[in-house]
Amino acid sequence: MSRSTSFLLGTLLLITHQLQAQTDIITDENFNNNAGIWFLEKDDKKEFTISAGHLRMNNLNGEGAYTSKEFQVHPGKDFYFETRLVKVSGSDLMYGIYFADTRVTKNNKWYYYLLSAQNQLIICENSGEKLEYTYHQSESPTVNVNPAGNTFGIEKKGTATNFYFNQEKIFTLENSHFWGSFMGYAVYGTGIMDVDYLKIKQKFKINLAASTLTHEKENLGKAINSPYEEIMPVISADGNTLYISVEDDPHNTKTPDKSDIWYATRKPDGTWTPRKNVGFPLSTVEHDFVINAPPDNNTLFINGEYRLEEGVWNKYEGLSIAYRNKNGWSTPVKMNVDGFYNYAKEVSFALSPDRKVLIASLERDICFGSNDFYVSFLQDDDSWSEPENMGSIINSHGEEITPFIAADGKTLYFSTNGRPGYGGHDIFFSKRLDHTWKNWSEPVNLGTAVNSANWDAYYTVPAAGDFAYIVSNDKSFGKSDIYRIKLIDEVKPEPVVMVSGKVFNKSTKTPLEAMITYHDLNTGKDMGIARSSPADGSYKIVLPYSKVYGFLASHDGFLSESDNLDLSQISTYQEIQRDLFLTPIEIGKTVAMNNIFFVRSKPDLLPESYPEIERLLKVLVDNPAIKIELAGHTDNVGNADLNRELSEQRVNTIKTYLVGKGISASRITGKGYGGTKPIADNNNEATRKLNRRVEFTIVK
Repeated sequence: MSRSTSFLLGTLLLITHQLQAQTDIITDENFNNNAGIWFLEKDDKKEFTISAGHLRMNNLNGEGAYTSKEFQVHPGKDFYFETRLVKVSGSDLMYGIYFADTRVTKNNKWYYYLLSAQNQLIICENSGEKLEYTYHQSESPTVNVNPAGNTFGIEKKGTATNFYFNQEKIFTLENSHFWGSFMGYAVYGTGIMDVDYLKIKQKFKINLAASTLTHEKENLGKAINSPYEEIMPVISADGNTLYISVEDDPHNTKTPDKSDIWYATRKPDGTWTPRKNVGFPLSTVEHDFVINAPPDNNTLFINGEYRLEEGVWNKYEGLSIAYRNKNGWSTPVKMNVDGFYNYAKEVSFALSPDRKVLIASLERDICFGSNDFYVSFLQDDDSWSEPENMGSIINSHGEEITPFIAADGKTLYFSTNGRPGYGGHDIFFSKRLDHTWKNWSEPVNLGTAVNSANWDAYYTVPAAGDFAYIVSNDKSFGKSDIYRIKLIDEVKPEPVVMVSGKVFNKSTKTPLEAMITYHDLNTGKDMGIARSSPADGSYKIVLPYSKVYGFLASHDGFLSESDNLDLSQISTYQEIQRDLFLTPIEIGKTVAMNNIFFVRSKPDLLPESYPEIERLLKVLVDNPAIKIELAGHTDNVGNADLNRELSEQRVNTIKTYLVGKGISASRITGKGYGGTKPIADNNNEATRKLNRRVEFTIVK
């Protein structure tokens, strides 16, 4: 069974009093239809149906028959559960309700409250495949049974759990754990049992945003969606490419019941091109989906480890990275995560926009619920650190799944069934409060515009933060579909700036494939990486506001010409165009050092200059035959002789630094030109500052 299908089968229909303050969570299931999406099986052993106010379980061969779904009740708080069961046929029938805690780390416990064929009430638990009872009382009492139907009730009150039969209290157990992630019905023996209703009630408070979300979900239409299962959307940072995983489509790779990666592009009018299968090597005969599409548009992180075995590509648990090439996509390469293991059947991941932080939804030994969120960090050798649990603020007693880190690197959207909400799984968001990735704000429910009584998960937002793309089966074309919803300010990530452009060979003006790096100019700290397209040299990076950034492209055999952006005063989403240039390492080639900064009217370097000088140092170390001439320039404001003298002093400052780092003085000459060689208009400050620069030229 697929992940999305199992989630859908595990949905709890909640009809809630939608108050902003504390209220009751009420499950009121009358079985007039299967709006609650119970698992209705039909084979030669059992037949489950829903109609006319009944969930009917027909056990055809006498073995245990079960149906269940997730229910959103906090096991540590008081609650009341009631259901009415009717034995329709079968003299040897034993039937009742069960709760399942299916976490591997919690020993796979099942808990039962049953009525035997001898009219005895049984409370028991087991952790194996067969119903081997561990009784919670010395004798199972015989009760008076109403042939027209009987109610089963469970009430948790403080440390006690009370069990009711036909509204009469039968047992009280102290400190019991008679609940778990799933609730369902069990029938043993040949015969039929009907379920008339199910009610669950618990005091709770939904942590909602201050404003009500008023926008409605918009189905993306038949260009994207189909009668098949569309899940796991990933929107590119520029909002123009949507990747999805599609199950059951007959055009999938060889195995239609598995999922392939498909994509569509947004047209200028806002509509979408018909979706296309991304094809080999990303789509395989196994389940395939995109984990993350970094802002550069030239990299994809894919689920699974791809291995070529006896001429056939096979796929194993893990993560991989693929790069765009001139023909499509490269074969994904494994991402190594130290100490990786996982007990859960399904996993999901998120990658930070700077590609340095990985969040995984896993079940491990240290776990607050079933799937928890764990964080890993990129290491110097390109491996990832061992996953660390992200703590009890973000993780709950339930399961946390489908994380997404927004472009600001701070806002985390995710789905969970462990917090009060409107359905089996609701979508929440939380803000990162420090650099540890373990300190988070209290998660906030996104409200009824996003969350429904059905299963809601997967949430992806472009850099602009204007729309979210989600999965829902609410009014879909068949199974799950992809929707988008306009966001209000309260639930948006913090604004960022998208920088886009192309990388060029400065000499030939031809585009280049290159690595893009960007850093905080004030601290020198690396802030992230990107790649430019091998086809046209295009790239994109996303920069959170409030910092001053330096960025540059690099490629073997070329010298980098850096650029910078001051975003310290930016507070809204913006898009900026900047091309980057690489100069071949050849005699006579000149490279501008755009990120060298001096104290005003002095030769003293500002701290943010050192990353740029260190890069020149590396060029000289890596190429010991190179000799350079440093050239200092000013604008033409003020005394020409003083400007020339200042520019020469600044050249000597850089030379002194390089010589102090071990570069022979004979390899560096320098000259100050003052304002005699402008490259821009000196009549206004916006262009005049371009003339205040340092360059170096390869002379040997």
